[in-house]
Amino acid sequence: MNRRLAVKNFALLAATATLLPSCFSQSEDGKQAAAPPAAAVTADQQQLLAEVCETIIPKTDTPGAKDLGLHLYVLKMLKDCTPAKEQELFMTGLKQLDGAAQKQHGQAFAASTAAQRLALLQRIDQQPDGFSPELMGFYRMARQLTADGYKGSKYFMTKEVVYELVPGRYNGYYPVSKVDLSVPHHGQS
Repeated sequence: MNRRLAVKNFALLAATATLLPSCFSQSEDGKQAAAPPAAAVTADQQQLLAEVCETIIPKTDTPGAKDLGLHLYVLKMLKDCTPAKEQELFMTGLKQLDGAAQKQHGQAFAASTAAQRLALLQRIDQQPDGFSPELMGFYRMARQLTADGYKGSKYFMTKEVVYELVPGRYNGYYPVSKVDLSVPHHGQS
């Protein structure tokens, strides 16, 4: 075996060893295992985050955020891909959410109706006056990560967006008269 091949194999082995632990972090039911961010997440906070995600993507005739385990995705991305300062901002905002719900509806966020939850989150997003920067930062981060998780979920990628491999289908009966010859093709300038 020559040196170049040995170095290439070693680099491949090192990359595999780095990525392998994250590949096996799924629970038995196929959902991502939640790894708490730097600040430990309690079961109540995890449930509250699940309710926020479900309010953002509710269950209709398609699965909702809880069905897809998006709150676990949010926590995983928060832990693995977010700086510690933003993690603290997120956790502070999460803790303040119940207080904001109590102030607006007289009950905790989880005890509120779906319409009340949605109204509160819309108010945080559209009328930031009266809300802390931490709460607004939490909501915006949770909304973005929830949407990213949904768009990357197995359900969305297999049922909603059917991906066709490139170059796509070949239609041998497509009329040549419909081909736009004004657009340069490969190899033409």
